[in-house]
Amino acid sequence: MKNSLIVVLCLIFSSACSNKADEEKLSINKAQQNSGFFQIIGIGKIIPEFDIVLITTPINGIVQHLYKKENDTVNIGSLILELDHQLEDEKINQLRNQLKTQEFQIDVDRSNSIELSGRISNAKMSLNRSQNLYLKGAETKQNIDDLNTELLSLQANLNSFNAKVQVSKSKLIELKTALKSAEIEKEQMFIKSPIIGKILDLTAVVGSYVSNQQAIVQISPLGNKIAICEIDELNADKITVGQVAWIKKSGTSEKPSRAKIYFASSYLQKKSLFTDQAGEKEDRRVRTIELTIDSSDKFLINTRVECVINISGDLNK
Repeated sequence: MKNSLIVVLCLIFSSACSNKADEEKLSINKAQQNSGFFQIIGIGKIIPEFDIVLITTPINGIVQHLYKKENDTVNIGSLILELDHQLEDEKINQLRNQLKTQEFQIDVDRSNSIELSGRISNAKMSLNRSQNLYLKGAETKQNIDDLNTELLSLQANLNSFNAKVQVSKSKLIELKTALKSAEIEKEQMFIKSPIIGKILDLTAVVGSYVSNQQAIVQISPLGNKIAICEIDELNADKITVGQVAWIKKSGTSEKPSRAKIYFASSYLQKKSLFTDQAGEKEDRRVRTIELTIDSSDKFLINTRVECVINISGDLNK
């Protein structure tokens, strides 16, 4: 009886140990899944689908007028701001006056050429008559020589005026080219939008000096927003285009939005989206991915987000 009781107690203890081991194994499996066994987590931010466009001025200048402000929508060619162009205006007016003077000079030279051509025709006719009279003994040799000299002088003057007309035409072409260049320079004072979109940032104010070395306008192109994320190199090879992911604002418990990877870079690079400080030395490498978001309107541009990527192939996990 005593021996039987001992055997029963041993069986109960063995069974309890086995159940405990199974529970611990199940707990470990759940912990692996919940800790990222089927998921990869990356950090990213929200950007426009076609990236933010930075606009600089072609030349340095003083802001004279502002036609747009932050959050305004713009079309291709919409005027955003205007730089002071008094010097350009003066140059254009001066060149236009020179053009008018040159055109007048050309007209004068042409009129003189026409007049000389008429006088040359008359001189030739007089010379022919005198030569005929000379053959009949009714004209002197001296008069024929004088008429011939006069004809040669008129022809020389005509050649001179024709040459002046050609020079004036060349000068006119140069002035027209200079005027066109001056008008192009003035056009650079008017900063226009190259795309359709919304102004995110406009740093210039009326009276301020702007340099062509700095961006003064940021425009978000018309289109959807996407998430760009960085995946640590340890998990980079597990990423493929088409994988499903979930996007949510960092540090929040809000319901995530469904997303999908449509681009994954083919190489590793230094972390670039988020660093603690400028010039930070970082040995870790990351793989950049881009994701479409089902409800992208709920995110503001440059919002920091967490990307949870499903690598199991099972959309329910």
